[in-house]
Amino acid sequence: MTYTLPSQLTVHDVAAIAAGAPIRVSQEARRQIGEFYHLANSIAETHTVYGRSTGVGANRHTTASSDSAAHGMNLLRSHAVDAGPAFDPAVTRAMLAVRLNQLLHPGSGVDVQLIDGLERMLATQSLPEVRRYGAIGTADLPALAGTALALTGERPTSGGGFEPIAAIGSDSALPFMSSNALTLAGAALAVSRLEALADAGLAAFALSATAVRANPEAFSPNAAVAIASPGAAGMAQRLATLLGASHWAPARIQDPFAFRGFLSAASVLATAVNRLREAVEAPISISQENPRFFADNDGAAAPGTAVHHGAFLVNWLAHELDGTALALAQLAPLTIARMRFMNDDAFTGLPRFLAPESGGTSGTMIIEYVAASGLGDIYAGAAPVSMHSATLSCGVEEDATFAPSALTKLERAIDGFEVIVAAEILIAVRAARVAGDESTRPAPAVDSGLAELFAMARALPSDLSDRDLRGDLETAVGLISRFAAVVGSERE
Repeated sequence: MTYTLPSQLTVHDVAAIAAGAPIRVSQEARRQIGEFYHLANSIAETHTVYGRSTGVGANRHTTASSDSAAHGMNLLRSHAVDAGPAFDPAVTRAMLAVRLNQLLHPGSGVDVQLIDGLERMLATQSLPEVRRYGAIGTADLPALAGTALALTGERPTSGGGFEPIAAIGSDSALPFMSSNALTLAGAALAVSRLEALADAGLAAFALSATAVRANPEAFSPNAAVAIASPGAAGMAQRLATLLGASHWAPARIQDPFAFRGFLSAASVLATAVNRLREAVEAPISISQENPRFFADNDGAAAPGTAVHHGAFLVNWLAHELDGTALALAQLAPLTIARMRFMNDDAFTGLPRFLAPESGGTSGTMIIEYVAASGLGDIYAGAAPVSMHSATLSCGVEEDATFAPSALTKLERAIDGFEVIVAAEILIAVRAARVAGDESTRPAPAVDSGLAELFAMARALPSDLSDRDLRGDLETAVGLISRFAAVVGSERE
């Protein structure tokens, strides 16, 4: 699929483009940007415009050089410093797509050559090197300034044959940098990934509940009414659809919280992910540049004006990134607890550590430890970053959302959650297999999503002897996307 920009991009669109889906720029949009560029220049002739006719930050009262190209390029060079490891090319590609889509919504007043350059970068896979450290949640200045230098040929790109654009003048330098495109792109990829993991986690829970004959009343649609969180009803219905006509005699009237509290915790994560998606998708499809130009037909401000603002402070995004990390920290311990109970012979009546052989075999004991190491990263990511701030530029800029840092810790938490979900899949499938000789084993309905999950789980080795389980865990990781597809289809 080719994406025509501008568009109301979703997080999944951004993920597809990051993975290599081609893009093209609408010729009508390109024409409009060209016209808006001339309009912005006309407005700037009668208005003082920050970053164009002045310096920036503490230099905002300083008159800029009359040499437009010199001022623009010096502004970019001075802001292009970043540090640390380079981002993966997929993240950089996502950033370029987000920034291009934003710029194609008129308001920045940039030269249309920047549109052409970004389009060529994406088309030829000629990507700039963007490094992790430099932004504090008040626009990704180093990443975008460095990208601008790559557009002009002052920095190299990864692909060969990229045709640089001309020097970027003062009319376009600050507007091009005035975006959180890198953080938004990374957050879009995080949401897309986390949605799949949450779906796979729902599938893993269904397997675990089946294996230990948990009381399904606790995660039924009726229970969701009592829970009352926004995502509970939908999640309970998806579980009911997934289980289909499968039924079993509950082993207990009251299960531990690991099973009884799943719907409460998982619905909070679902709500958090939905909120984060909204915080990402809204700004990737609008013009947010500072200053923002308004034309005669734009009713948001007086005709023909340049409005200076602080929209580059992404408080909303930072808050939702932190909130999502906290939601993960509430859900993940219950997943670890389910694995512990499935390994406990006193709880299940099955061999300890699901190891039927005698002689103190350890079975899936170590899988608990591996999963718990992932939990450590989730806990480390749960401390809110957005409660802190920083004062910079001679005290003129006295706030920071630290959204990039909030994203980094959420990404690390998602890595840990992936390990945890895979570990539960592995242990739940093994528990169901070990229980296979028991007369009380639940039988999933033939046409249910649960039966489909068990069929997919045949990819996991059936050997229950003590052995190296690294390959098994890797296979379980590979099942995550397939499990997520089954659960996603239940949502539809």
